[in-house]
Order: sequence, then structure tokens, then C-alpha cells
Amino acid sequence: MKFNWGVGIFSFYGLFVIFMLMMVYKSCNTKVDLVSKDYYEQELKFQEVIDKKYNVTTLEKGLEYKLEGSTVFLTFPKKHQSAEGTVFLFRPSDKNLDKKFIIELDTNSQMSDTVDNSPPGLYVLKVDWSNDSIGYYVEEDIYLSK
Repeated sequence: MKFNWGVGIFSFYGLFVIFMLMMVYKSCNTKVDLVSKDYYEQELKFQEVIDKKYNVTTLEKGLEYKLEGSTVFLTFPKKHQSAEGTVFLFRPSDKNLDKKFIIELDTNSQMSDTVDNSPPGLYVLKVDWSNDSIGYYVEEDIYLSK
């Protein structure tokens, strides 16, 4: 078989069609996770989050966190012994690895939670709590390692 322009153009278009079909197949099988399903409602309430973040800046000593292995230690301000709220470990790359905890403080205004089964990687620590009907919110990037 002799190579000429007709064979070259046919080969080019044939390879292009195969490439496009392969890209369509890969894009259909790619997992896409939204950050949350109710992002619109959360956006409407975002001013509350801004106010809660501001309330944290008014504290003498804010929330402190420490990572030791697969345990997250949180220390709340001393005056916040009756704090109520949630701790959310958000994994941006996979929603199945998200963890949510209820705040349960000991007598030293501390709490700890173990995240043994979580693979290492980037997480966002989101702590939303209230004390004496004043809301507070802290968001920090953390890296869990084994």
C-alpha cells in the first residue's frame, strides 16, 4: 500500500475520532464531588459565618489545635466551658472521608478526637461553636500524616 495524502488525512481523522471517544469515556467515568449539596443555602447564610469569624477575633485567646499522629486536640478559651457545636474535618478531594464530631469538652476546656481510619492528606478543620448565645467559627487547613 502506498502512502499518499488521502491515507494520511483518513488516518488523522480516524485517530482524532478514537481520541475523542476515549476522552468522552474517561469524562463519563470520572467521579465529581460537590463541596456540599446545599451550597446555595449556605451562601445565603454566609454573613453569619463572617460574623462568627469576627467574634473569634474579639477573644483574648482563641481556639488552639494540635495534631499528634492521628489525634486532633482542641483547646477552647477557658470561659467557654459550656460551648456547644460541631467539629468538621473536611477532605476537599473526597467527601467520603469527611468526619463530623460533636463538641464535648472536659474540665480544662479541651477535647480530642482520633481519626485512625483517615488516610493522610490535606483536610480543612472547621469548628463551629456557640457560648452564651454568641457564635464562633474557625477554619484551618491541616495535614494529617500517619
